[in-house]
Amino acid sequence: MGNTSPLRGFNTSPLHSTQLSPAHSTLSNPDREMERLAKARSKLVEGECAQTPTITPEARKQLRYVSKDGKCRVNLCHISERSRFLSDIFTSFVDLQYRWFLFVFMMCYTTTWFLFAGLYFLNAYLRGDLQPEQRLNITKNHLLDQRPCYLGVDDFISALLFSVETQRTIGYGSRTVSPTCHEGVLLVMMQCIVGSMIDALMVGCMFVKISRPKKRAETLLFSRTCVIANRDDQLCLMFRLGDLRESHMVDAKVRAKLIKSRQTAEGEFLPLEQSEIDLGYDSGSDRLFLVEPQVIQHTIDSNSPFWELGPEQLRRHQFEIIVILEGIVEATGMMCQAKTSYIETEIEWGARFEPCMTLEKGSFKVDLRRFHATYPVPLPNCSASQAQQFLILKDYKLHDPRGSTEWGICVEETAEEDKDKQSRPIYIHYSQKVRDIRLSGEISG
Repeated sequence: MGNTSPLRGFNTSPLHSTQLSPAHSTLSNPDREMERLAKARSKLVEGECAQTPTITPEARKQLRYVSKDGKCRVNLCHISERSRFLSDIFTSFVDLQYRWFLFVFMMCYTTTWFLFAGLYFLNAYLRGDLQPEQRLNITKNHLLDQRPCYLGVDDFISALLFSVETQRTIGYGSRTVSPTCHEGVLLVMMQCIVGSMIDALMVGCMFVKISRPKKRAETLLFSRTCVIANRDDQLCLMFRLGDLRESHMVDAKVRAKLIKSRQTAEGEFLPLEQSEIDLGYDSGSDRLFLVEPQVIQHTIDSNSPFWELGPEQLRRHQFEIIVILEGIVEATGMMCQAKTSYIETEIEWGARFEPCMTLEKGSFKVDLRRFHATYPVPLPNCSASQAQQFLILKDYKLHDPRGSTEWGICVEETAEEDKDKQSRPIYIHYSQKVRDIRLSGEISG
């Protein structure tokens, strides 16, 4: 068979635009054999889907691992060691919501102002500088020795103003500390140091929070749906990416994860198992030059998790595809990450994306109105695995027509015998007979 693709035979086959349905009574012998294969495969899929819980479409759209705008819908509960957040207080401040961040920002300054105002007022009170009669009895000879510690501070409000002027280095000139009041000088030095530390922390957090690359992800586009169609004679899962800004992402990379629950052979239930979806890591296709909208493809081969899924099986299974786009923001040099997700109802079988880029007057023009638009294309209603089985059967029929008929009857009998068994053993018999036919075809050749 060489390097012939499993889906190449459908381009000229009657099955290219016709569904595999038992209602066609005028099918030829090869078509009936293909129908038997489809029935055997459907029984296998029914056994797999019988264990999958079903919910309403409305509830399914709400039960997402990652929302369409990229927010992870996972809540952490019953955290006992909350002191760990204080060890990384800078990140804790940056991660706060804006209303809480502004509240902490104002409270840090207000608290230090009132704290040192109370210390100034207490120091002046203990020295007796707040007594009016003592201030009036001061003579000129004892003016230098008996002058108050804080000039212009005679109540708590004036002490608060002196605290604000000291920490913010305003310096109106009406309130000063006396050089003979050593504890007053020490308090002023302490407030300057504390104020500088608060400025460094709060201003740094504010700058980082405003310039976070999370907002850059708002100008990155993902198509609303995925499509499945043939590309270069191979069945591919495709979605589209785009960037709205003229300052492009540097070293952009895309990857995808499949989130699906399953049960192991030992009976262990894995609620949200993550598996990698190959987007061309080995060939470098996952590294993007995101100047114009690009269609990212995942080839559905034998290593793909969608190898045995057709359109009906895609609608019955419950899974979620997480797409992650990462890159460096050209303006700031910071790493940016954008996410989205697709559930089983957001995958279009037999469709392609409409072209949105044209050449006009010597320059390329991108029409973003067509970014999400798709159009239907002919595609058989069978999985890539079934397509390969059909192609093997077709090639085998060319060498031995009688053996092709025996193979179709054998597959039907195997499905009838194993209909009460699990889906895994059925597929093992199914694949084993394909290998037997392939081997016998090589021997006869």
